Amino acid sequence: MTAPRTRRRFAPLLLLAAALAALAAGAPLAGCSRAPRSERWATQVARAHREADRRLDAGDARGARARLLALVDAEGGRAASDSARRLALQDTYFRLAQLALVEHEPRQALSYADAGLAYGTAPHLFVANLLVARAAAQEAAGDPNAAAADYHRALTMNEALLAEALSGR
Repeated sequence: MTAPRTRRRFAPLLLLAAALAALAAGAPLAGCSRAPRSERWATQVARAHREADRRLDAGDARGARARLLALVDAEGGRAASDSARRLALQDTYFRLAQLALVEHEPRQALSYADAGLAYGTAPHLFVANLLVARAAAQEAAGDPNAAAADYHRALTMNEALLAEALSGR
């Protein structure tokens, strides 16, 4: 149920790249001598995910979860100010949901998945991941009908995203 090592290793780099791409697309700079706030935050996200990966590699799932929770708790439930931030938070909540499922805590996994989905449900890979995590939590909690509905929604979302990618749009 844990993510493959490759995914865990590259997730922070992908998040950092997304944040830096948002900066390159025109996000304003905060000053000459200091890194922009969004760039500093992206670095913090990457660092938190790397630390969580190290803790998982050492067999400390609870420590990994605590590190990721510290990241989302620092946001204090604020609305994501840009798409890179929203995606980073959704991915973090997805990882938290996975870790809760591994620890046999389906209700907590459901809570994490819902928290990630609260940032938005527009078709995106990270939204589909959260739907799958929520479905797995519902299944583990004994709600097969809700699980089937979320699995189906994730499947149709992934199919549409794949069709869009293949069409070159």
